[in-house]
Amino acid sequence: MDVGSDFSTCRLEETPYRRASRVASKFRREGYESAFDATTLWFDAVWHDGLVTLVCPRLNNLATLFKRGKVTLDAEEAKPNVRTFYRHSTISLKCPLPPVRISLDIDGFRLETPVRIATPERFRGRNTIVTMSKDNDLRWIEDFAGFHARTQGAESILFIDNGSTTYAVSEIQGVLERAGLDALVLSTELPFGPRGLKPYSNSELYLQTCALNAVRLRYLQEARAVLFCDIDELVLSRGAETVFDAAARSPFGYTRFSGTWRYAADVGGAALVRHADHIFRKPAETSCPHKWCVRPGGPVGHAQWRPHTLEGFPFNWMFDSKDFTFHHCRQITTGWKRNTALSEQLHLVEDVSAADLAGRRRQDVIRSRASDAPLRRLLGKGAETASRYFFGLSVVRQLATAAFMLCCFSIVLEEALDNDPPGREIAALLATVQRVSEIDPF
Repeated sequence: MDVGSDFSTCRLEETPYRRASRVASKFRREGYESAFDATTLWFDAVWHDGLVTLVCPRLNNLATLFKRGKVTLDAEEAKPNVRTFYRHSTISLKCPLPPVRISLDIDGFRLETPVRIATPERFRGRNTIVTMSKDNDLRWIEDFAGFHARTQGAESILFIDNGSTTYAVSEIQGVLERAGLDALVLSTELPFGPRGLKPYSNSELYLQTCALNAVRLRYLQEARAVLFCDIDELVLSRGAETVFDAAARSPFGYTRFSGTWRYAADVGGAALVRHADHIFRKPAETSCPHKWCVRPGGPVGHAQWRPHTLEGFPFNWMFDSKDFTFHHCRQITTGWKRNTALSEQLHLVEDVSAADLAGRRRQDVIRSRASDAPLRRLLGKGAETASRYFFGLSVVRQLATAAFMLCCFSIVLEEALDNDPPGREIAALLATVQRVSEIDPF
């Protein structure tokens, strides 16, 4: 049931089961059904720290398969804990030792893949870019990688190739290394997903979100900071700090920022449009959706990753920064993700290129890595770990945990006023919570 060798992907083609779309037909563009991923049950299976996690396209009706079927890790039956997010689902299964394979038996069918063991040491302590691409020109890829290595202090890149046909993975590896980055290139040929009509334009673009969370679990939990952006985007500092330093040194380990569309002049003939050609903008154009940089080991490190936000963290807006922006280069595209037709350019105005902007600040940018020690002094390791696990919980469990902490605080305050020890009352409250969790483990 595996597709390719880089992810442990389980497909349903040989079964009668199919994922149902949750987007009504009136909101589907032409070709929606053919681009919709109805047959991927899970994208990857990852073991880390006593837990196997299946990262799935949003299960919708397929969640019932895990309720009716039998899940085993090697020969041991395991109880699945299903969580559903906007564009993906996760299934977690307790497993003290790393298993070799995971299986789902249902109605006479066996669905099975290997389990990948997390290797967080691969990017430990590194400033790392994550991106996904398909058939983008190798010169674009090298320009993108080199720009961020020179101007933002990027050290490594995890590059996910979505089935490119114009070159080999080894060629991608070569240009990334030539640009100065330690590179890991992974491949998947699953469909990127369909675009619907508003308000469901991006509702079922499963692949990118699944891939982000799979690599977060497998490789990136100990990275110094992780920047997610696309090949057509160039991140710029407005001050002296790099985006990686900003995330690594922030108490919450998180920053996000908006960008602007940039356009290139018609270069004519067979010449390739490059990032540096994008020197025009529309004066009144709306900002592009946010990009982000996060420290995976920080307080919000267990939140789910999406292309423009951290899911499960309710305070994204509080971390919007004016210290960074990005140029979204309109003609750096193959049409893989969106319509490539250019907007009317009659009202474009010339501006400074990303390279020129970065060059003006180069003498001020901190080239040696800034110390992360102030963060450790400000926020103790215990508090940071506790907050990371808190924001990794579901919203319901976050509310329950907050309520429990408030109850404990009230008990301590009350007993302090009465000059009595609060231990007995808190123990009774813990026992009640335990009984409730045993009744409803989800």
